[in-house]
Amino acid sequence: MTQTVPLSQLKKGARAHIERIAPNPVFGELDHLVGRRLADLGFSDGVPLMVIATGLLGNGPFAVRLGNQSQFSLRKDEAQKVMCHVVQAA
Repeated sequence: MTQTVPLSQLKKGARAHIERIAPNPVFGELDHLVGRRLADLGFSDGVPLMVIATGLLGNGPFAVRLGNQSQFSLRKDEAQKVMCHVVQAA
C-alpha cells in the first residue's frame, strides 16, 4: 500500500500520481478557488506528475511536469494541497 503525501514533500525527480486536491486552511475562504484553479490547470485525480525542480531547502517553488507534458511552478502552500501517491522516489 502506498502512502499519500503532499506534493510539497516530494524531492526533485520523484514521480507520483495525483490522488486529490485537499483543503489548506492557509487560503481561508479562498481555498475552494485555489483548488478549482489547480484542477483547471490539470491537477486532477490520477494524473501522473514528476517533480523537475524544487526551491532552496525544499521550501518551494516546486516545478512539476504533468502527464500531458505541461509544466507548472507552485508555491509551497499550493503544493501542500496536491495529495500524491509516490510511484518512484527520487
